Amino acid sequence: MLIKRLNLALLFALASSTTFAATDNIYQHDASLDYVSSTEEFSEGTWNAGYRYYFTAVSQETTPYALSGFLAQTSNIGAKYAGFEGDLDAYGMNGQYVFTSKWFVGANYQNLGTDLFDSDTYGVSVGYYFNSTSSVYLGYTKSDKDYDIGFDDRASADLDTLSLGVRSFLPLQSTAGVDLTAQLYFGQSEFTVKNTPNGDVRDSDETTALMLSADWYLTRSWSVGANYSVQEETDPYGINTTYHWRISDSFSAIARASKSFEPDEDGVSLSLGINGRF
Repeated sequence: MLIKRLNLALLFALASSTTFAATDNIYQHDASLDYVSSTEEFSEGTWNAGYRYYFTAVSQETTPYALSGFLAQTSNIGAKYAGFEGDLDAYGMNGQYVFTSKWFVGANYQNLGTDLFDSDTYGVSVGYYFNSTSSVYLGYTKSDKDYDIGFDDRASADLDTLSLGVRSFLPLQSTAGVDLTAQLYFGQSEFTVKNTPNGDVRDSDETTALMLSADWYLTRSWSVGANYSVQEETDPYGINTTYHWRISDSFSAIARASKSFEPDEDGVSLSLGINGRF
C-alpha cells in the first residue's frame, strides 16, 4: 500500500507541474530520486536515490541534459541507494579524478545484500578524454558473493572482470547529436560450495561480452536509443526512449521507457523520477 501511495504521489507531482522557460544554470550538486518497474507489475518496483558532487561547476546550456556531467570532464564523487521489495537493498559510492592533461582515474564500491545473500564489488579504472566529447578507459572489478543455501551449507562466488570501453558524443546540426558506447568485458569466476557430503566443491568459468549502445538525441531533452550485446550463449538487445522535462530552474522530471527483445521480457520497463541540480 505504501509503494502504491508513493507511486501516485510521484505521478501527481509530474502531472501537475507547470511548464515554463527554465533557466539552464550551472550546477555542482546533482540529486535524483526515481521509481523503476514494469508495466506487468508496476507496484513491485525499485526506488533509487542518488547524489553527485562536481568539483568544478557544470554547464548545461548547450548539451543534452542527460550528458552534461559526462561532457564536463571534471572530477566528481557520488553515492547511490536502491530499495527493492522485501529485505533486499543496495548501496554504493564512486568517484573520478580528472587531471589537467585529461587523463582520469576512478574507483567504485557497491554492496548488495539480504539475510541469505551478500555481495561486495570493488572497481578501479584509468582513462583519457581524447577530445571534448569522447573518452576511452580500462577498468578492473572484483566481486565477492556469499550465499546461505541452507542446512549449514554455504556457497561463494568470486568474479574478476577486465573491461575496455570507449564513449563518444557526436554533435549534429539538425538534432542535438548521438551518444555512442562500446564496452568489451573479460570475466573469470570461481564458485565454491562448502560443507557438502563430499567436502568442498569448486568450479570455474570464463566469459567474454561485447556491449554496444547508441542514443540519438533529437533534442537536448528527448532521446531514442538501442543496445546490443554479443555474449557466448545469447545476444541480448533492446530499445529505449527518455525524456528530460525541465519544470523549474533547478528541478526536472525524467521519464524513461525500455523494451527488451532478447531475452524476450513481458511488458515494458518504466522509470519515473525527479532530478535536482544546484
